[in-house]
Amino acid sequence: MFAKIKNLKSWLIVLTAFILLGMNLQANSSLKVLSDEPETEYKYEDEDLLNFVQANREISELRRDVNNDISEIVEEAGLTMERFNQIARASQIGALDSGSFDNEEIAAFNEVGPMVNELRQQMRSMSQAILAEKELSSELYQEILRDYRQDEELQQYVRHLLREKAREEAFQKRKRELMEEKGLTEEEAEERIIRRSEAEKEEEEEN
Repeated sequence: MFAKIKNLKSWLIVLTAFILLGMNLQANSSLKVLSDEPETEYKYEDEDLLNFVQANREISELRRDVNNDISEIVEEAGLTMERFNQIARASQIGALDSGSFDNEEIAAFNEVGPMVNELRQQMRSMSQAILAEKELSSELYQEILRDYRQDEELQQYVRHLLREKAREEAFQKRKRELMEEKGLTEEEAEERIIRRSEAEKEEEEEN
């Protein structure tokens, strides 16, 4: 009888261990699902990735504006952008006299060509200034841009960084508001925000 009781206790201990192990694995799995933190590590610093996003946005807007200005100048001269680029390529290889373009087109190109080149040069200079402001070299910017376009996981990680940055900015903004409006200290404002956030989470879980 004592042996049976002893064996029963051993089985209970083993069963309890399996149950606890299962609960632990389930908890870890749940945490992994709930966590917004990607596990992959990248060769770029988070700050460089965030600066890349900001620089890319500003450079894209700059290029769009400049290209619109160039299109207007070219069209006012009586050329389409396609025709302008064809003449520009012919000019580069010394083929303007090939007979493919009439005198009016060549004259229009010669008139607006310097203005287009000036706008493009300004765009390049302003793009370099944007990169310098974001503390990015042209080489690093191009490297991140290439990898970002090809790597979906990197795209997801950048979106995660942007969400975290937005949360932090919202937190800091609310903290400043509480300090100014309520006269709270920094610690008191942070504590109030955290309590409010926890209360909202509990309310969501109950609903």
